[in-house]
Amino acid sequence: MKIFIINLLQRFRKILQYLFYSVLSTVLDVIVVWTAFHMAGIDLAIANTMGIVTGFVLSYVLSLKTVFDTRHGLSAFFVYLSTSAVGMLLANWLITTAYSLSILYCPKWFAFLLSKGISVVLPFFVMYFMRKYIYLWLNKRRS
Repeated sequence: MKIFIINLLQRFRKILQYLFYSVLSTVLDVIVVWTAFHMAGIDLAIANTMGIVTGFVLSYVLSLKTVFDTRHGLSAFFVYLSTSAVGMLLANWLITTAYSLSILYCPKWFAFLLSKGISVVLPFFVMYFMRKYIYLWLNKRRS
């Protein structure tokens, strides 16, 4: 059983690393969004964009070489930036839609946490797989 678990962890090492870095980025993201939305009164989509950009920088620095085996450079940055833009659009749509629906039935703080959670999960997978396959393709072209 121990060998099975070790093999399983090895097989999914990259996505687990990406998950860990994403959790760190998401914690920073949520702190920024919560502060901007609840304390500064900034519009939810704008606050969410601020949080996503902050998390993007941390995620890019941490995961580019270790998760995607890609060196820092203009093309790698462009891929990360463009996939983040797709993720941000999806996240903003999810957070505003989920918030506007859940605020009808939940306290404001819970509606925020619920909608932020929803807006993190789906874009996480979308961006991971987009980046994984784009970087694989770019690395093959370079070889």
